[in-house]
Amino acid sequence: MRAAGAPRIRPAVAVQTLFVLFGVFIAASFPFLSLFLDGKGLTAGEIGAVIAVMAIARVLLSPLWGHLADTSLGRRRALQIGALGGAIGALALFGAETYPAIVATAFVFAGLSATVAPNVDAIALEFLGDDRMTEYGRIRGWESLAYATTCLLVGVLLQQVGIRWVMPVVAFAALAIFVWAIVAIEPDRPARSIRHGRLGAVGAVFRAAPRFWMFLLALLLVWTGFNAAWNFIGLKIERAGGGALLVGIGTALGGLVEVPVMRLSSRFSKRFGLRAVYVAGCIVYATGFLLWGLVEDPTVLSVLTVFEGAGFALLFTTMVVVIGRMLPSSLYSTGQSLAATMGFGIAPIIGAGLGGLVFDRYGPETLYVGASLLTLAGGAVAWIALSTPALSRPAPDVEPVL
Repeated sequence: MRAAGAPRIRPAVAVQTLFVLFGVFIAASFPFLSLFLDGKGLTAGEIGAVIAVMAIARVLLSPLWGHLADTSLGRRRALQIGALGGAIGALALFGAETYPAIVATAFVFAGLSATVAPNVDAIALEFLGDDRMTEYGRIRGWESLAYATTCLLVGVLLQQVGIRWVMPVVAFAALAIFVWAIVAIEPDRPARSIRHGRLGAVGAVFRAAPRFWMFLLALLLVWTGFNAAWNFIGLKIERAGGGALLVGIGTALGGLVEVPVMRLSSRFSKRFGLRAVYVAGCIVYATGFLLWGLVEDPTVLSVLTVFEGAGFALLFTTMVVVIGRMLPSSLYSTGQSLAATMGFGIAPIIGAGLGGLVFDRYGPETLYVGASLLTLAGGAVAWIALSTPALSRPAPDVEPVL
């Protein structure tokens, strides 16, 4: 998967490095967002509202980006647009001061960068092919390693210079993705526009995989619980006496746990099947969320974020491969975008939007118990949605690609 101007970059290296750069981007933007907004003077309820607005942007634009990537723009071009737009949006959010300006720039940042993650995954699935798709976790582990390292480094940096400087770091990481997509990823723009009938590529996804609706419902429940829990763990650590460094250490530990679990996820899927691994991830998440609600010590809370890393590794890698198994390759970007719309669009609207209100009014214990129960419900729905031979049975062994 090489660009014409960079024939010496091997496809495996191109994809690996893309995941590393995206790991830096996520590490800078994801764990520290609530602290960044708190530093702007926002309350927990206002922070939840901003996160919900960002989720609305993803809901509105992610399916459109997926359709365009699969039918006209190509995945590389869509990735470039999202990375460059994300850099611009991050810098705009850095400069915003009033609450309306913060809300508006957060919407722009989320809406433009919404196309990055689905197309990174679509490019990886295309590179792996049908026979080696279960090896996705091995490649995705590079992103987790970069995420863990960057979380720690950014936490140290922000402890010294202040939380507001996280957005320039986000912009730098987005620009790095943009440049790498130019020099290392092969152009894949379709030779002609593909017509998929009613609702375009989005409608084609549900015609190709009738169970996709139920799987999206499972994603909604799981990621609503996750967003209710994760978006306020930084605030709980801070209010218990911690700070950006402790948040950075905790997220780094979670990222480090992701690396071996993601690499092992391929073996788990081969031995137990994708359905069992996905539900196991739900149980790990639910256990972690419950503990977050019961523990008060900020250092122990920081350490307990390892549950997030282990659960995420099982859930995310399995989710990507499940979509790859359900859909033909011509619909990879759209399928991943729909999953992102549900898990990182609609779910944050509910989880973060209501979570901030619950956090303020009823306390973190109530919030985290509810998040745990929602995640278990999502696991139950997933168990039903994925009850097909292709997703339940162990997968055959293949030689690892990396």
